[in-house]
Amino acid sequence: MSVNETVLREEPEPLASAQYSWGGEMTLIHTIVETLSSATGRSAEELPPLHNAVDVDALESIFGPRGNGQLRTVTGEISFHVDNHEVVVKSHGRVVVRLAE
Repeated sequence: MSVNETVLREEPEPLASAQYSWGGEMTLIHTIVETLSSATGRSAEELPPLHNAVDVDALESIFGPRGNGQLRTVTGEISFHVDNHEVVVKSHGRVVVRLAE
């Protein structure tokens, strides 16, 4: 493959997605759990604990606003697996759940 070639990976359709608002009323962990619940058809209580898959505090530290409320300029995404689902948290607040490949 040459340097000029681009490899496009076709992403599977999300089973569920939500938009998280940094600094809003709902926490990031709540948004992730609700999105996973919607994707799996399982209640939040039936899902495995998120702390087994990801450090949610670290996600908020990486993407969330600074202590003074100023938004970060970091862009990107972090993904992790919960059971047979891939959860993607994007820097702009989008949470996507799809079947893991």
